[in-house]
Amino acid sequence: MTNAYYEIEINPATRLPVKIAVLLLTGTREGTVVKDKKIVGGRHVAFHFEYGLSNFGKLKAPKIPPEAEKLLAKK
Repeated sequence: MTNAYYEIEINPATRLPVKIAVLLLTGTREGTVVKDKKIVGGRHVAFHFEYGLSNFGKLKAPKIPPEAEKLLAKK
């Protein structure tokens, strides 16, 4: 069984996301205790990821050389 939860923090002034947090839970079949579709015990592992988006909207688009644009357009 695998469960995933995420939370997105948005700056109210800019209305842009500033942080994304992800929690991923997974367990082995028949080695994990499940209660009400939630992993509560047994053999399982949890992964926590947190991404800061402090440069969101601040970075400029990269300058692609004309030769590269031609190659990308062919694909």
